[in-house]
Formats: sequence, structure tokens, C-alpha cells
Amino acid sequence: MFGFARDERVAELLRQATAFKDKKEWDAALDVLAEAKKLMLVSPVAYPAETWCKYPLYLQQAGRFEEAVSEFQFLLNDLERRARRDAQLDDPNVGPERQKLAYYKTIIRNDRRVIKEKMTLARSRQKKSESPKK
Repeated sequence: MFGFARDERVAELLRQATAFKDKKEWDAALDVLAEAKKLMLVSPVAYPAETWCKYPLYLQQAGRFEEAVSEFQFLLNDLERRARRDAQLDDPNVGPERQKLAYYKTIIRNDRRVIKEKMTLARSRQKKSESPKK
């Protein structure tokens, strides 16, 4: 029986980041998410856009909005590469080509939508945090 690919080290780092966030230990959470990102970039696992967006969302919550915006832009710029890899578009041993291309287009469309939604959320949170308290 086949299972989904899983990277236990990345999974552990993501759990640690959540635990640090829950304790408002932003520097520690961001450190482990930066490490997770490095591993995810080379991992054979296809991570959903929500997972990729965790790092920039935490950056925003930690008060590092400009870095968050840069990270969201990185995700948009890197989307094609990740989608090609995840759809196995360049692997001639995986087919058929038409299905891979359809999957690639679905990844691009869905992930771009999710990334933009998360960017909007980060901007909204930032605006709220900058507004004067009554």
C-alpha cells in the first residue's frame, strides 16, 4: 500500500514553531520555521500553500511586517518551481503529460489564491495592530 511522502524533521519543526508561537516566543518560532523552510525547499514532500504561509504569517505577528511581505513575495516568485516539482512536470518517467500539466495548473491557481489570501490577512492584522487604541 502506498502512503503519502512525509518528512519527519520538517513535521517536528512545524510542531515546535506552533508551540513557540503559543507561548509568544516569536524569535524561537521564526528560527525553527526558517530551518523548516530550508528543508521544505529541497524535500520530496509536496507541502500545501498553508504550510508555506506559516513563516510569513508568524513574521507579521512578530512585528516584522516588511520581512513578511518579502516572504510572501518569495512564495509567489517560487510558485512555478514548486508547482513544476510537485506535479512532476519535468519527470519523463511519470505520466501522462496532460494530467501532469492539469495538476500543475491547479497547483498554480490554488496556491496563488491561498498565498494572496494569507497576504491579505497579514495586511489586515498589521493595519489593526497599527491603529490607535481607544
